[in-house]
Amino acid sequence: MEFRIIAAAGICLVAAITSGCGKPVAVAPTLAPPAAPTGAPRQDADETPLVKEVRAETGTILDDLLAGKYDDDPSYAPIARKLKGFRSWSIQTAALDKDSPPTVKVEGTLVGANRDATFSALIVKQEATGRWMIGSFNGPNQN
Repeated sequence: MEFRIIAAAGICLVAAITSGCGKPVAVAPTLAPPAAPTGAPRQDADETPLVKEVRAETGTILDDLLAGKYDDDPSYAPIARKLKGFRSWSIQTAALDKDSPPTVKVEGTLVGANRDATFSALIVKQEATGRWMIGSFNGPNQN
């Protein structure tokens, strides 16, 4: 009786192998969606015309700071010194500061030859001129 059980198991095994049941099945690898680069812009929940305006104005200010245009400006010279060595920037988020309108909090990344860093800034609309200016600047902070 034991012989019949062993023989039957052997026959089932041979049948499974020869019929393809025992062959490994190739499975396509599952690829995760690519992660967004660290400095990639991100869509903000608060993408109002005001926030879009601030993004553009902040970009102009950051370009001018990196180009050295504010090195002698009494208001911006401290920020200009902090940004020496950085070549470019990107804004990740910009959102209206509900506590103190018209103010927008901007967060982003600075790219330098030797390092990248994050920054945040409060961009404030000046009542007298209507221009957007940096009210406070935090960074560069190591990633």
